[in-house]
Amino acid sequence: MRILALDGLRGIAILLVLIRHSVSRVNLANHPTLNWIIGTTTLAWSGVDLFFVLSGFLIGGILLDARNSPNYFKTFYIRRAYRILPIYSLVPLLCWLAYAGGRLGWISSTWVGSFAGALPWWAFLTFTQNICMAFAPKAVEGSFGITWSLAVEEQFYLTLPLLIRYTSPQRLLRALVPSIVIGAAVLRAVLIMTLPNGESSVYFLMPTRADALGMGVLAALLVRDARTWSWLREHRAWLYGAAGVFLFPLAVISLLHLSVVGLYGTEYSMLALFYASLLLIAVTGQDRFVKLVFCNRALMSLGLIAYGTYLMHRLLIQTVHLGLAPLFPSASAAYSFLTLFLGIGLTLLIAQISWTWFEKPLVRRGHHYHY
Repeated sequence: MRILALDGLRGIAILLVLIRHSVSRVNLANHPTLNWIIGTTTLAWSGVDLFFVLSGFLIGGILLDARNSPNYFKTFYIRRAYRILPIYSLVPLLCWLAYAGGRLGWISSTWVGSFAGALPWWAFLTFTQNICMAFAPKAVEGSFGITWSLAVEEQFYLTLPLLIRYTSPQRLLRALVPSIVIGAAVLRAVLIMTLPNGESSVYFLMPTRADALGMGVLAALLVRDARTWSWLREHRAWLYGAAGVFLFPLAVISLLHLSVVGLYGTEYSMLALFYASLLLIAVTGQDRFVKLVFCNRALMSLGLIAYGTYLMHRLLIQTVHLGLAPLFPSASAAYSFLTLFLGIGLTLLIAQISWTWFEKPLVRRGHHYHY
């Protein structure tokens, strides 16, 4: 059964990503107040953490429901291939076309320089670009560098099907919290304290981001246990309280523009717990807040096209930005926001077309394979 509120949550996740890669990057030196307001959006980068929690919940739930299926592995990986690979293969072509446009002078020649020091092509084919980025963090600035988070998910899903298939839900529940959720937090702190570029490494590596994915799987386990499900539905106020407790320090970090590096990665743990709380609020009932926010039609529509939007947004925003640069004598506030809105608008338009005519038919074809 499709839970509409999860589409709204996915819409919030991609909205945060769009803010991070557009508004958060604007620097208006002549507008200090506006610049301070923009600075409060620094934690919009956590949109990927919400994606991780959602993904862990949805994929973990699918695997839990099908754990005894004779077609368990075959169906899972074929369906994931239909969903992930086709558009993932097309976006590098768009990046290359934009790069060629820069070399031909159609848009700013900055595009040529943006590919300097790019990651090796085989990293994107093997979903290991996040490992490369852990040692060369500037590579993420490229338009296709955002796929590091996709690599994290795919690496997690190499092991999760095995874990769910051969471990009982009860044992998995007991093992998940200490081994993945707590383990990821400890590993982050150790790497930040010991490695020269530890703060960059923990951002990109799967083991140090596994707590958000693990919290999603944990939520999937909890809602499938009858006694826990009943308790959660009867005590939803506790979920709101938990969300508020985890949100408060995150809000302080954002409003005071604090450096996340100095916190030894604890903000990742707080984000995983906060987003897991929101997810459980969304799936345990439809009160006024859930209907107003998570079931908002605009957010749900945005959630449906989130994958295509995520893959294409940096490319299209940057292309619009560089294409219009010759028309403006200086990087004014009007120019900055105009290019951002046009780039985001173009991204959403193309993502909607991609979902309707390309991705959706492929997803349906993938569902011809049954568990």
